[in-house]
Amino acid sequence: MKFKLYKPLALCALLMGLTACHDFEELNTNPYAPVYNPEVIGATPDGIDIDYELSESALQSLQGTENAIGSVFANFTYEGVYNDYQVTTNLTHDFYAAYFANNVSGFVTDSPTYRYRDDWSKKRWEHFYDNRTVEEYSQLIKTFWFCGKDRYHNAFYITRIYYAFLLSMLTDTYGAVPVEYYVKGAMPTDEKVKYMDQKDVYDTIFKLLDQAITKLHNTPATSQYSLGENDKCYAGDKEKWLRFANTLRLRLALRISNVAPEVAQEQGKKALEDPSGLMQSDDDNMKQTPKYSYITGGNENIYTLLYNWSANVVLSKEMEIAYKEQSSILDPRCEILWWRPTALEDLNQNEPKESDKDFNGCENGETALGGSYTTIYSPSRVFIKQDQRKLDRKHWWCYGREITWLGYSESLFLRAEAALRKWSAEDPKDLYKKGIEASFSYYQIGTDKEGQGKIEEYMNNLKGLEAFNGTDREAQLEQIITQKWIAVYPNGNEGWAEFRRTDYPRFMKTPKNGNNSGGEVPNGKFIKRLRYPDSESSNPNRPKEADTQGTRLWWDIADTNNGSGIYQTPNNFQ
Repeated sequence: MKFKLYKPLALCALLMGLTACHDFEELNTNPYAPVYNPEVIGATPDGIDIDYELSESALQSLQGTENAIGSVFANFTYEGVYNDYQVTTNLTHDFYAAYFANNVSGFVTDSPTYRYRDDWSKKRWEHFYDNRTVEEYSQLIKTFWFCGKDRYHNAFYITRIYYAFLLSMLTDTYGAVPVEYYVKGAMPTDEKVKYMDQKDVYDTIFKLLDQAITKLHNTPATSQYSLGENDKCYAGDKEKWLRFANTLRLRLALRISNVAPEVAQEQGKKALEDPSGLMQSDDDNMKQTPKYSYITGGNENIYTLLYNWSANVVLSKEMEIAYKEQSSILDPRCEILWWRPTALEDLNQNEPKESDKDFNGCENGETALGGSYTTIYSPSRVFIKQDQRKLDRKHWWCYGREITWLGYSESLFLRAEAALRKWSAEDPKDLYKKGIEASFSYYQIGTDKEGQGKIEEYMNNLKGLEAFNGTDREAQLEQIITQKWIAVYPNGNEGWAEFRRTDYPRFMKTPKNGNNSGGEVPNGKFIKRLRYPDSESSNPNRPKEADTQGTRLWWDIADTNNGSGIYQTPNNFQ
């Protein structure tokens, strides 16, 4: 890994508002020579605690730029998941979760059909290590620790929670990743960066969450620094951060339930039994609100932007199946999120002229798109002529629409699975139904009589309820995960991870006409991870044998399809 020598970013943030501010020096000499880092004295690779001191000049630098730390935190929580989202996530994770289909000829043989794109993998990798970790996280926790740890107590541990969240998505993308030193805001002592096995990465994440939750329950009497509007997630609300941390902990505990059941149960119960509880409503959602909402010319909602680029993504065939086959009626969420197949020029009138065609999804890898593909497939429901800061439930997507990374409806499905695993005494069926209803509520579907009627009919004829009349936990889990997958849309980070873990929904499809992985993923099987960027190839510690896109991660215990490409009913209760 090529290191970047840190200079005080916070001063740059103060002067430039974190706009195109990357004041670092590349070290392009011997790639495995020890790194000279005069700031940190005595750092070790062990544990998560800050175990080092700063040089006098480094401490003075932190103190001199302390007033700008809020701007650093604002960028940390805004860009955290969203940085270059189209190439780091949308064209990979979102497609591998089957939330969208590729309908642009230039992408048919690209990442959506498993071709490896090093430039895109490199962006995701560098955004995490160079931007989020070295530029922001390191600056934040050093300032909070060395410039007044009592005053910055809450801010320090909130920062650690968010970093644990970002780290969970990185390891669920690649598997083993470098963590030592970085997690405590220090730089490794040489460029032979050690990779941490995914099992140990998860252990580190749980330690971060456990410590942060405990410490936030024991805030010092000292008046606390307020993150306020610089916290783009929860405006510095400690209780919301605690509920998010507990819900994230439960999500990750369930992720490892097939491979480390005892640890999973221990962590899951800690999340469920913490006095702050889990998410209580959509007000607790961990979300990203585009800068367009509050800054003229700021970043827009990516899904709306893709529509504006000639509707570059459309409804997937898997989502179409889910919307049509889970109940006796069409899922009302479909009508909120997607247009019926209609000519783009008709949708872009001052009053959209939607056709009466049936909603139609596209298979990834489809090459016979023909003509205007929006007349064949359903594009995202964007009313491009209206004020794009105006949130309109009838046309869900706009430039100012938030994207939810972990929400209340998901938390109910997490509790349903936890109950199914006997981690609590709650009723899985009841929580399953509440999770669906919470998803409808998020989309404001029941705000009028028509919507209320659709919800009632959908729930009364929900096919998945039958599984809860028996004792087959696998059948019940399938219903929970399938509805959670629908509710989690469009968060491909989570949708793809849960599909790999559970092998649900069972109607997922491999790329039509075969994939373009170069043999890394056998035809008829699903992609399992991204390869490390080629810039890591010179690191002797990189896990070389496991570095293919067909290699399962630690918590992914079985292939979805057999060698003939036929679905295998999984066993998620081993």
